[in-house]
Amino acid sequence: MTAEIVYEHPLSEKIRTYLRIEHLFSQLAALYAEANHAQQLSFFSTLFALIDVLDRNDVRPDLIKDVERCESQLVAWSSHPSVSDRKLQTLLQQALRLQSELLRSGKLVNQLKDDKFLAPLRQRFAMPGGCCYFDMPQLQYWLGLPTTEQQQQKSDWLTQLQLAEQAIQFVLSFIRERGQFCEIYAENGFYQQNAEQYELLRIKYTHSCCSFPTVSGNRYRYAIRFMQLSEQDGRSACADAVRFQLACC
Repeated sequence: MTAEIVYEHPLSEKIRTYLRIEHLFSQLAALYAEANHAQQLSFFSTLFALIDVLDRNDVRPDLIKDVERCESQLVAWSSHPSVSDRKLQTLLQQALRLQSELLRSGKLVNQLKDDKFLAPLRQRFAMPGGCCYFDMPQLQYWLGLPTTEQQQQKSDWLTQLQLAEQAIQFVLSFIRERGQFCEIYAENGFYQQNAEQYELLRIKYTHSCCSFPTVSGNRYRYAIRFMQLSEQDGRSACADAVRFQLACC
């Protein structure tokens, strides 16, 4: 059976930022247990990229508003007879907890930005080739520490990011579950439609169509064009009809 690919395209800058944060958290989780020095450097590089994104002034206020919006929607659903009351109550409690903790918290990464070990490393990693050991002897020393000590330190850093990770997961899961996949036939590999103020498009397809989707548009209108890899031009428009599944969230 051909494996399915789910391509997600944000229709607003806010959702684009959320997806970047989710992607960076996923990378950190994959690199967390690695002991190879090159992979350890990738862990730090990803951690610093995540700190930079989370340090934006709009991330925390947007998360607070979106968690509140999710809570309001859950309350509205509570009167629907087909909604599981147990699952609804669990989600409501989670929304209330996240909302409360986000309101109490300051900037999401203040502690990590001020960390005496991480701060100078972050400055060096921002430079091309800046992670050489002659610039950061403290990192070379750290990489020689026992694995258990390194893992404990990583765990402490990631614990400080748990609130942001949980809020992002909650909001994105809520958005994704709003859309159901439906079958679409794209003549000449092209499909367009009104967005109706959707926030996220999810496109499910397989390698058997020998092409991949590209999306242009915004919250009001979008267009999907399937492209093929080309040795001459890098990529070219697909001229064949393509069947795929689309969820508008």
